[in-house]
Amino acid sequence: MLVTELLSIPLFMLGVELIYRGAKFSSPYVIALVSILPELIITLQASFRSNYYVALSTVLGSVISLYVIGVSFFGLLHFIRWKSDFKVGAQREYTFVILTSISIGLLGISGKIDIWWGIVLLALFLVYSAMKMNSNLIRSSTAIPALVIGSLIVWVSSSWLLQDIFSLSSAFHVPPYYVAILIVPIMSNLQEISTALRSKKENVMRDLLLGVINENLMASSLLLSIIGFASGIQGIALASLTPLVEVSFFVGMLAYALMKNGDIKVFDSLLMLLGLVVFLSVLRP
Repeated sequence: MLVTELLSIPLFMLGVELIYRGAKFSSPYVIALVSILPELIITLQASFRSNYYVALSTVLGSVISLYVIGVSFFGLLHFIRWKSDFKVGAQREYTFVILTSISIGLLGISGKIDIWWGIVLLALFLVYSAMKMNSNLIRSSTAIPALVIGSLIVWVSSSWLLQDIFSLSSAFHVPPYYVAILIVPIMSNLQEISTALRSKKENVMRDLLLGVINENLMASSLLLSIIGFASGIQGIALASLTPLVEVSFFVGMLAYALMKNGDIKVFDSLLMLLGLVVFLSVLRP
């Protein structure tokens, strides 16, 4: 037990790294879809064990962290390197940013997630997929082995990681979904940060931002729909996660407001950091 607990985090991060490398085999849509595999696997593992709150906190934590990475971190990094606003242009994805954010807000108002919400969110994902998908699915098959191996490593290590989450929860006397919020999104999204730090070209930064937005839209629709279907007709109450749902809605709407004009200013990036502060403030049990 101790060995698996010690290995779970480094193995999970190794799997994420391999998945990220393997994601380069296809179109931008499929790359974004593949990039949410770590969160997808954790969501499935937690849902299979009826740990719906852990699954929800993982997804919502990723939604928040991806918007903060995209708007705040990328925006500030762009300004530091090129001394200018981050110009990304008008994108079709912005419409879905507000649609998924509104869906999360309505989810919070309804007070629960169930199979009906699963259907609504899956429909949103399918509409988005129809807009983004193209026929050029496979561009290079050489990266596929890394994707397969990484996925297997994440699948095996995720069950151990869930054990770690509950062990830490017990040790610090906090609900397990608080631990999941802090651990899984950080480990799953480190690659976006490290890639941005290594980037030397503005167009690469722009592609990274669009990739983060695509990942977020898929997490907000597909992953939440899986939890909805898994929770059945009766569903599960969101009472204990209401602050997290509210912050997810707030950060999504703020991201849309800051990006809709096609550029991210330094003030916009700093304003999004306020969302991170609010996010951290609601983690007190």
